[in-house]
Amino acid sequence: MAGNNETLSWKFYLLLIVALGALLGLAEALLGGFIRKAGLPRSPFVTGIGFAIMALGLAVFKQKRIIPGITVMGIMSKWLAVPLLGLPLFCQVNDHFAILLNGVFLYAGVSLFRKKITGSPARQSAIAGLAAFGAGTAFFALGRFVAPCAHLLSFRHADGAAFYMLTRVAPAALLASLLFPLGYALGKRLEKRLLPMWLARKPLLLPLAGALVLACWGLTVWLTAAGL
Repeated sequence: MAGNNETLSWKFYLLLIVALGALLGLAEALLGGFIRKAGLPRSPFVTGIGFAIMALGLAVFKQKRIIPGITVMGIMSKWLAVPLLGLPLFCQVNDHFAILLNGVFLYAGVSLFRKKITGSPARQSAIAGLAAFGAGTAFFALGRFVAPCAHLLSFRHADGAAFYMLTRVAPAALLASLLFPLGYALGKRLEKRLLPMWLARKPLLLPLAGALVLACWGLTVWLTAAGL
């Protein structure tokens, strides 16, 4: 990948993964909750938004290790509600597992095609779509053993696998392929503003980022408590 913003310091890396991870957790809770309430499949939408957020971080930091960082922080942001609300330890484990698989498959795709990820939006779409498709397929295959929730078990019938692939995995891959290039383009624009601000106004940027993270965490916990 062209460019290398990791030389700015490890603090810049931590700033990005904590802030974007908090946004990922909030998007999972907010968007996923409202979509579920509307009676629509939530996985395609939250997958697409998650890929867009990771693309944004990738465009700014220009190093593939930003992906596992955002993934871990996104899971931690979602899990934060579990101890604070006194929920069972394995509450929402499928949500966490889905985030993990999305990060793993996207990291693998970027690692294999690292020179193409900065190329045309079409190439970015292809990489993101394949990664989302792989993650969704792995989630269906493994999720029933990791945490056999009622949702996944409802597909245990003759046409269940085909129906899940058609209504969950394929739309998730499509939305990821559409939103990943948009997130990457937004990240490139943000980089032009964020990097000079980091270099010139670091004492101001850190508390602003901290306030954003705390707000995201607070909203995530509140939304979880509301059952969304």
